Amino acid sequence: MGRSLLFLASFKCRLLIGYSGIVMIALVLAGGSGTRLWPLSRSLFAKQFISFGSDTSLLQDTVLKAARHCDEVVVVTNDAQYFLVRHQLEDAGSSVENIIREPVGRNTAPAIALGCKYIEEKYGNTNVLVMPSDHMLDDSFFELAKEAEKYAKKSLCTFGVKPTHPSTGYGYIKLGAKIGSGYKAQGFVEKPDLGRAKEYLSSGRYLWNSGIFLFNIKRLFTAFETHLPEIYSHLKSSEEMLANYENLPSISIDFGLMEKAKNIMVFPFESGWRDVGSWESVYELLDKDESGNSTVGDVIPLESSGSLIYGGDRLIATIGVKDLVVVDTKDALLVADRSKAEEVRELAERLKSEGRKEASFHTTVYRPWGYYTILDSGHRYKVKKIAIYPGSSISLQLHHHRAEHWIVVKGAAKITKNGEVVYVHENESIYVPKSTHHRVENEGKVDLHIIEIQTGEYVEEDDIVRFDDEYGRV
Repeated sequence: MGRSLLFLASFKCRLLIGYSGIVMIALVLAGGSGTRLWPLSRSLFAKQFISFGSDTSLLQDTVLKAARHCDEVVVVTNDAQYFLVRHQLEDAGSSVENIIREPVGRNTAPAIALGCKYIEEKYGNTNVLVMPSDHMLDDSFFELAKEAEKYAKKSLCTFGVKPTHPSTGYGYIKLGAKIGSGYKAQGFVEKPDLGRAKEYLSSGRYLWNSGIFLFNIKRLFTAFETHLPEIYSHLKSSEEMLANYENLPSISIDFGLMEKAKNIMVFPFESGWRDVGSWESVYELLDKDESGNSTVGDVIPLESSGSLIYGGDRLIATIGVKDLVVVDTKDALLVADRSKAEEVRELAERLKSEGRKEASFHTTVYRPWGYYTILDSGHRYKVKKIAIYPGSSISLQLHHHRAEHWIVVKGAAKITKNGEVVYVHENESIYVPKSTHHRVENEGKVDLHIIEIQTGEYVEEDDIVRFDDEYGRV
């Protein structure tokens, strides 16, 4: 169908034939700009791909739990992060059948509309549990979601968290009359100042807005028709949605629909939820030592207290510091007062506006065929470690301004060089002059690892001309 129409991974027209009754499908939103946890998150490595003291990332944990409690799981992500989503799901042993690729980011209302239209086409009119991919949820939450299903035909349902402190980082939902196990939502409030947040907490009538929803598709589309007709007009099919996606309004589901609709129910829950959306929330999540420090990695905090110190490969030592956030990655170091750590978003946006690569990606960059890590770089050279997955290959390409030396350190490489095919094994090397057509393939069953040394007057990633590519990037 082409990249501009349906960005679906391994799409199969499979219906739940013979299933009577409405099923519940999880719709996991996995976009994100990667600004709130910089430098650990980047625009091409949003925070859902991070693991915090766990064997699984936030995305993997969300999908695995949803798969245990829902009939199917569908993931919506953006074009830039699709292959990373796919790789993480494969790594976790999850299905990659239902991954939808937004051609451009358009906020949550278009993403949810697209996901629900795809679900309707594939599974019929179902209940859809819309979940962010970067929250932590206990399994107990899904019992509440199943309780909320009873009300989904008549109401748009959302879930609110009972506040534990006067947070200015969340929106709030005002509780109305109690209806069964939930409440009528009386109103939605944007992130308040501290004084108003204290009032909300003391009143006992407000919940934090979790950003989790339960929709019956027909009921949801009726609400779109009323409140977001510019999106509804393209809901004839998922193909039409994608063909017109760039022209859709960039608007959140909260602002565009939930704050305007009348038939909203909210279901409160008190535990089993964490929004890992700031460095302060990461500090609260992690264990503390006797001085109130949360540490990750090789860290020695001497006479230090109340600090989050998040390390990578290097030793971090502190002496006499208090209430700091210190985050170290291979190419960037953040040092901030904990009370100012929310401003990291503005810092990340500044880096982006200045064209700094540290805003977009780490020294390890994921590609559809594998990944590479920049080991060193300088004037007229760059050194990378490249990993190519089994059965994968880079595009047939050339570079105008650089030559490449490849040393195979694991596996065997099938290399096409100006039409000639050669095999390069471990401890062997090959030279590719500039302006040479070339491709590397991994026909083996283990990852192929290559050390690449680039030399030339220009060694950036945009010096590439593709002639053939199995991932549609020509």
